[in-house]
Amino acid sequence: MRKTLLAGLVPVVLLPACGGSDDAPSNAYAQRPAFLAAEPRRIDFDGRTAGLVTGNAADLPALLAYAAPAGEPTAATLRTLQIHASYAGLDDLSAGGGFGVYFGVLDPRANQGSEYIAVSDDGSGRQNVTMAVQVPSHFDPARPCIVTATSSGSRGIYAEVPTVGEWALGKGCAVAYTDKGTGVGVHDLNRDRAYATDGSLVAAGQRQDLVFNANLLGDDLAAYRAAFPNRFAVKQLHSRQNPEKDWGAYTLQSIKVALYVLNQRFPQAGFTPKNTVVIASSISNGGGAALRAAEQDTEGLIGGVAVSEPQVNLPDDAGLTVRRGDVVVPVAGRPLFDYFTFANLYQPCATQAPAIRDGTAFVAAPLAAARCAALAQHGLVAGATLDAQATDALARLRAYGWEPESDRLHDSHYGFEFTNLVAMSYASAYARAAVTEPLCGYSVGGVGATTPGTPAEAALKSFWGTGSGLPAGPITIVNDQAVGGPAKDTVSVSASTGRADYNVDGALCLRRLMTGAAVGRTPISAAEQAVAARVRTGLAEVRVTGNLRGKPAIIVQGRADTLLPVNHAARPYAALNRRADAASDLRYYEVTDANHFDALVTFYPRVMVPLLVYGRRSLELMHSRLTTGAALPPSQVVRATARASAAATLSDAQLPPIAATPAAADTISVGPGTIAVPD
Repeated sequence: MRKTLLAGLVPVVLLPACGGSDDAPSNAYAQRPAFLAAEPRRIDFDGRTAGLVTGNAADLPALLAYAAPAGEPTAATLRTLQIHASYAGLDDLSAGGGFGVYFGVLDPRANQGSEYIAVSDDGSGRQNVTMAVQVPSHFDPARPCIVTATSSGSRGIYAEVPTVGEWALGKGCAVAYTDKGTGVGVHDLNRDRAYATDGSLVAAGQRQDLVFNANLLGDDLAAYRAAFPNRFAVKQLHSRQNPEKDWGAYTLQSIKVALYVLNQRFPQAGFTPKNTVVIASSISNGGGAALRAAEQDTEGLIGGVAVSEPQVNLPDDAGLTVRRGDVVVPVAGRPLFDYFTFANLYQPCATQAPAIRDGTAFVAAPLAAARCAALAQHGLVAGATLDAQATDALARLRAYGWEPESDRLHDSHYGFEFTNLVAMSYASAYARAAVTEPLCGYSVGGVGATTPGTPAEAALKSFWGTGSGLPAGPITIVNDQAVGGPAKDTVSVSASTGRADYNVDGALCLRRLMTGAAVGRTPISAAEQAVAARVRTGLAEVRVTGNLRGKPAIIVQGRADTLLPVNHAARPYAALNRRADAASDLRYYEVTDANHFDALVTFYPRVMVPLLVYGRRSLELMHSRLTTGAALPPSQVVRATARASAAATLSDAQLPPIAATPAAADTISVGPGTIAVPD
């Protein structure tokens, strides 16, 4: 067998090409899946000098403090940087926030073991979906278990190490990861460089083994480079694959890769889905991928589902009824692109409402006020004063599905550019737009001495490890139609208003692509109508059915989720499931004083509890259900409470258990197409 030495790691070993002659053909899961471009590459970790979870760091505290050594980053360095970025971006790492007590606790056996890296592709080099399987040292072949950890957001392969991987490895389970066809696939067009699957920045040319190579798509990149220098192509936006349509399939593939490598590792065990506990899990759109995998699971690969804050696109006109207390939610179950393009219009203005303005810290007040004026100019808010316009904008957000608990979180979500980034990115993805077709005047440019400009070389070389897979850091969203020429989107001057108003023209255009109609006083052009039709086609490819095929399932979500409001995510999905799945076995736990981003809780006026705690509790419940037959607690509201301040220590007092028998006032009632959630 061939061996390759990587710095900081013990040898990489290639698996036998065909699984060995001792593997009986009757076990299809012992054969290499046809979708793999090559044999998985194995890396062994001793848990001391290199770890499955900690990378080049000695332990978790050292990982959190990790800084890349000087010089060209190695594959091991980039891997460590990506795991570090995942912890920093997804966990509450604040003092007293629960790290090292409720999470961030690593069994030394879980840090030692083997990792297998593989790539799924159709032979074109255009998909190149990264898969990884981690097998801890204490994996027990007599009690095999696999937990999926599909990447959230557009993050790389190691995104869910802190959220799911750490727990599963500690449990002795193998972890099946996939970047679901997004990942840090960025192509530097001016210098024709892109990232290899190990994170190294290399010459792109016509290589078919990169995370993403825009040269393979047949677009006229030469003309685009000349007209738009210092631009970048990003996989989720510009691969023309609409990768979201396959997120469920890629999650199922990751399970097959895990079964394959386990059968190679333990050839006498004969692992199949029938004798292996398999839990589909993740968070955010990784959680949505797990739900879609269960919906599409015709082979019975998945035993149960446990996901947090899943992003799901429900069918149009599904006829679902969502109640909070005695009130029917007027707008619920809308797809992501719908409510994001709505928020992208109204969020910055809403932050200036007198009721919440005192807590605004991340949105620039002058730009937000200019957005209010722009919305009034275009007939989209009422009121003659800033206070009246902002109050109306906030009311419109509430009426469109955001709960009052989200009011003070709009500031951070827009200020950190989450909203406009997602709205712009998903428009391009759903329309299958090429990088040479910048929808609504948006492109992705480098951040240098100017924007667009040339990013620092060191930042680009480490970006596979530090990036989120979307334009941030050394690359950003550019408004190519700004007054005075291309400029960073958030500070650009809009042509229709002559003001720096967070690019209201781009936001209006994205909303027209969603509605397929005029927005306010802005008409839709024939060209926009054609793109809007493409967006609708892309949206049709990513809808959920709600039929989990009778699998036991748990969804947890924070009531204050502002990125994916509960009224467009978990609540209506539970109602849809009860109608679509005759053998529905889904439980929904809604957690008060919890939101989408644990890592940001200390930035909020209320220091919310980490939803990760309840994600892990749901995994424990599902593992017990699948291994012992233990009953799952009924759907319920869990009355967690925020910490008094960032200086306070999180304790059990803020984190009540998921009750085996919830009080009537906490019980969530779910019927076919309906859900009623207590106040």
